[in-house]
Amino acid sequence: MTMGRPILLAAALTVSATASAQRIKEIPLTASQNPTNIEIPFSQAVWAGDTLYISGWLDPDRKTHTDTRSQTVGILKDIQKFLASQNLTLGDVVMMREFIQIDPARDSKADIVGARAGYAQFFGTGDQPRKPASTAVQVVLPSAASGALVEIDMIAVRPKL
Repeated sequence: MTMGRPILLAAALTVSATASAQRIKEIPLTASQNPTNIEIPFSQAVWAGDTLYISGWLDPDRKTHTDTRSQTVGILKDIQKFLASQNLTLGDVVMMREFIQIDPARDSKADIVGARAGYAQFFGTGDQPRKPASTAVQVVLPSAASGALVEIDMIAVRPKL
């Protein structure tokens, strides 16, 4: 009788793992994040159930947006379009991480104030009052050579209807 319980548990775990794997959907890189369409071994975002994990995002106009605030705004506008393609809004974002490039012109400090000023245009406003959890980290971005000052990743959750 006790032998049947481990088998039943193993069967339940197998069914659960299979069901979870079927609910994962990878979203390919968008043109704004991979303009040369090179093969990169990660997804732009991954759905796991009702949760969307969005990979690090750069400002597609970073050549003309040369400060942290304008790049943050550029990134959030581009992500807003992506979220709309997934039937989500910035109001569905529950977590945001900002990776802010150290700036030699600012005594090697990141412009966190500029990033927050850009961020404040999209979260906690009259139009979009929700505020996600957020982390800002001062980093050396691998994409800094291309002019990147900010990279943002997010987690969004599909609302229950």
